[in-house]
Amino acid sequence: MCQDFYFKTFILPTHRPDLFAHYLLEFTKEAIEEIDSPPALDYHYFGNTPLAPPSAGFVIYSKESCEALLDHLKGVCCLLGARLQENIGFYHHSSAHPNLDWVQAYQQSVEPLACGQFYITPSWNSQMHGGLIPLVLDPSLAFGTGRHESTRLLLQEISCLEVQGKLSLDVGCGSGILSLALAKKGGIVHVCDTDTQATAQTQANFAHNGLEYARLWEGSIHNAPPNARYDLIMINIIADVIVQMCPDVVKVSKEGSLLLLSGILDAHEGAVLNAYSQDFALVHRAQENEWVCLTLRRHFNS
Repeated sequence: MCQDFYFKTFILPTHRPDLFAHYLLEFTKEAIEEIDSPPALDYHYFGNTPLAPPSAGFVIYSKESCEALLDHLKGVCCLLGARLQENIGFYHHSSAHPNLDWVQAYQQSVEPLACGQFYITPSWNSQMHGGLIPLVLDPSLAFGTGRHESTRLLLQEISCLEVQGKLSLDVGCGSGILSLALAKKGGIVHVCDTDTQATAQTQANFAHNGLEYARLWEGSIHNAPPNARYDLIMINIIADVIVQMCPDVVKVSKEGSLLLLSGILDAHEGAVLNAYSQDFALVHRAQENEWVCLTLRRHFNS
């Protein structure tokens, strides 16, 4: 059966979609798609108390049925709920489709997206959006297609910045979408991620867009070149990790450096601001749903 059919599974987490994306990628090793406005389907729910269906989620395309994946995610929910003391659940729906329409169905499901100055489009789409900067990006194993609030908030922030010739660092690059945006605007970009798949996908996406990065490495901010002092640093990771990175951020920044932080749930915003308040001042705050993006500037006397 698996040779004649593929399975399309919708996963709609009620909380912590960033962590769900990580676990989905780790478990399936398949391409996942971020979606807004999930279709009206007969969803099943797993969790202690049913919560309102979320307005975004993920689609997994696989040759394997969803039973093992759902069992894994149920365990993840129980683990996260116990650790975070939150009621975490997810809605899910799976269906089988003939393999004959696999490519067409998949490509039709991925639509271009306009965000700030940028137009994010898959490689198979030939239409461009006049006046916007195109970013050619195919969904992949690496997180970041512009459809998650945390990524959109950063793209909107980048749209307002002058980055021509500025030395920039993208920490936890995922697909490379944010560093692509900076490079399109003339930034000199350094890119890193601890995931081999992410760095490989970023390298491929830069090639697809005809762009170059100055440096790319597998690792994190503490692996940055020893003498590097960045004009702009971007981090789109969960709040706990952003807090832990503060000493390394201070080390590779300089007076006047801009720091763009996203992937922060509004409930954890205070902890992030408190961690960085000694060396950075808040310049701008943006929010979409429960996700917050903070723009900070390094103090001139720190």
